Amino acid sequence: MNLKNSLKTIVVATYAAICTNALADEKLWSVSTGLSYRDSNFNLPNNKFGNESWSGNLGLSRKINDKTYAGGSIAYSNADTRYDTLSGNADIDTTSLSVFVTRNLAWGLYANASLGYGKSDIDTNTAALNYDTDANFKTASIGLTQYIPLGSFFANVSARYTHISSDSDRFITNLGNPVPASSNTLNFITLGGQVTYQLNKWAPFVGLDWNKASREFIAGTGDEDYFGYSLGTRYTITKETSIGLTLNSVFDKRNVNENGASISLSHQF
Repeated sequence: MNLKNSLKTIVVATYAAICTNALADEKLWSVSTGLSYRDSNFNLPNNKFGNESWSGNLGLSRKINDKTYAGGSIAYSNADTRYDTLSGNADIDTTSLSVFVTRNLAWGLYANASLGYGKSDIDTNTAALNYDTDANFKTASIGLTQYIPLGSFFANVSARYTHISSDSDRFITNLGNPVPASSNTLNFITLGGQVTYQLNKWAPFVGLDWNKASREFIAGTGDEDYFGYSLGTRYTITKETSIGLTLNSVFDKRNVNENGASISLSHQF
């Protein structure tokens, strides 16, 4: 149930690295790393549970020419689900790799695409059922981002399509019942924008996005679309190095309350 939420978090982290590295044009190489935390609470009629997750990523990109950037990243996340109704918990450890390419088409318009693959270990223990299984997943994302200079302000608007497919292995529960292998897919689009204000070494920003899926993001929540927002700042330590802090949350997401925070560090060389 919560695997898709973990996968979506990784995809978003990868896309954030793409956007950051797209502007790293002073040097040939750019390295970035980040740590994210997210707390989610689901208040479904027949199932109340909470989910706490940590994720980290490390990315490296290279300027191929004046218009093209390419790179890759590795990410790890741990999600702990606390089932109130079912009296138990689930632990999901996920490791993934991704590659991406970004190209400046013209006039500040960038096209970007990424492919990813990963594996998850899912350990579930409730009062009625215990099981341990593995899952693997593939991700693909393509999008456009338009950067708009506005004097001391800097804005961007973006549109992105994402596909996630996951396959869970066959397993046997503690009661001896076999559960067959299963496959799932999720497709969604994200439309968003961000405004940044350049204030000496500080660059505070605020962003808003809308996510629309082909079906519910998580079964039973009724959420096929929702809004998310973020605010934060980047601080330029040196000309080549900067650090960023972001706070984010969602609204208009039925039965779900989510809040998160992340810190990132990038360096050009």
